[in-house]
Amino acid sequence: MGPDAAIARLERSRAVLYAEPNVVRTSSETTNDPDLGLLWGLRNTGQIVQGTAGTAGDDIDALSAWDLTTGSATASVAVIDSGVATSHPDLSSQVATNSGETAGNGIDDDANGYVDDVAGWDFVFDDATPNDPNGHGTHVAGTIAARGNDGTGIVGVAPNTRIMPLRVLDANGSGSLVDVLDAYDYAASEGARVVNLSLGGGSPSQAERDVIAAAPGVLFIAAAGNSGVDGIGDNGDVGPGAEYPCSYDLANVVCVAASDSNDQLASFSNYGATSVDLAAPGVNILSDQPPSSTGAPRYEYYDGTSMATPHVAGAAALAMALTPGASVAAVKQALLNGTDARPTLTNKTVSGGRLDARRTLELLSGAPPIAPPPAPAPASTPTGPTPTTTTAPSPAVRDTTPPLASLVLGARQDVSIVRRRGLRPKATCLEACTANAVLSLSPRHAKRTRLGSGARTVKIGRASKRLPSAASATLTVRLTSSAARALRRLTRPVRATLTVDFVDAAGNKRTLRKAVTLVADGARRR
Repeated sequence: MGPDAAIARLERSRAVLYAEPNVVRTSSETTNDPDLGLLWGLRNTGQIVQGTAGTAGDDIDALSAWDLTTGSATASVAVIDSGVATSHPDLSSQVATNSGETAGNGIDDDANGYVDDVAGWDFVFDDATPNDPNGHGTHVAGTIAARGNDGTGIVGVAPNTRIMPLRVLDANGSGSLVDVLDAYDYAASEGARVVNLSLGGGSPSQAERDVIAAAPGVLFIAAAGNSGVDGIGDNGDVGPGAEYPCSYDLANVVCVAASDSNDQLASFSNYGATSVDLAAPGVNILSDQPPSSTGAPRYEYYDGTSMATPHVAGAAALAMALTPGASVAAVKQALLNGTDARPTLTNKTVSGGRLDARRTLELLSGAPPIAPPPAPAPASTPTGPTPTTTTAPSPAVRDTTPPLASLVLGARQDVSIVRRRGLRPKATCLEACTANAVLSLSPRHAKRTRLGSGARTVKIGRASKRLPSAASATLTVRLTSSAARALRRLTRPVRATLTVDFVDAAGNKRTLRKAVTLVADGARRR
């Protein structure tokens, strides 16, 4: 018997006043942060911000997304930027802590090549205090994860998520690609599943592409870039509009354009029907700034694709908190498929839409959907019937594709730690595979350590481990007894090469290599 029939039957009884279904009620998450009303990107009621009136509903639907999750305190988003002012009250409790490190003891406790890196790393000054002399990184961090419901300032897209501050930009907002690449490696090795990249440049780098591709378990959210010399956004699909790392055609990169409070593409924003994935709020965005000299919290409005990117990074963090086992590919697909389609973004982005955090979560988790507002009708243009294509089933073929894998290892290792505990890289394989590792010295360095005559490469350590599908594991590469004895006498750094063969069930092999400097006892990185 269906519910309507059951209700009718019950109401025929004189003992029943009326009957109705037992429906579900859910909480509606909100926050008491005083500047919430200025964060049109999270909730757009048509309010006026910086003299501009918005359109109600042209937002990422963050408050509705919070009914499903506000993020996870065990997850972190790496902010590779100009640093983060962690003294700001919106951010002071939001910094991820490296539990393997003891603060202030001057020792690399977790043997990752960085001393005292309890709360991120400054790759500009090469120390463990990634402060922000510029303000850009603090603004980005606030949009991602400013603490909510604390009666102070603003709230981030994922207010229960943690930030991993990695400084690569100086006080003027520029930095070295080498530092950026080191920060990519650090973020992946320390467990960040989302990396926010509100930075870029017009020159591609094979090394950068390789490092990102070698971390398939990390989602890199990157800014599409802001205009050219004329101040008008360029087409990233061609020539000068390309921005890197955003324009790399990689499965774990999401490229973000900026939209305004009326769902128009921002005039300064780069775009691209095949190179830019989606748009997000990036005009008149209020967020945190380093506190004043008196310690008072500060806030400023910024424009840019740099401001759009952390909205997407925050939504990705929500998605991974709600469905911790979701793959990078699944999260990226949900971000793109969950956008609100807008005519103004058609042929400007791959998705043709603007980020919608709630719909992203629904798609990824199967949560009950909330009907989205109807998209504005496109301008009338003659259109023909939509073509239909039929694809015949493909015959079974033998798997000949090498497994996707990544290898993360600090560039400098203390010999005393390696001798005691072995070399401990983190390996990831996106399918079940076996990782076979060999640590070797070049002929020149083998001769320096008296482990060889200088005629050939010498193998000084091995490891092998079975990795389940889409899992990361630490390989423990133990030194041979002769290598352990020889390296005990080491007085000068030597360069070794770690080679790992990832072999899948079909016998396909992918080989990855990492250069590592073995540093004599006491010659640790500052």
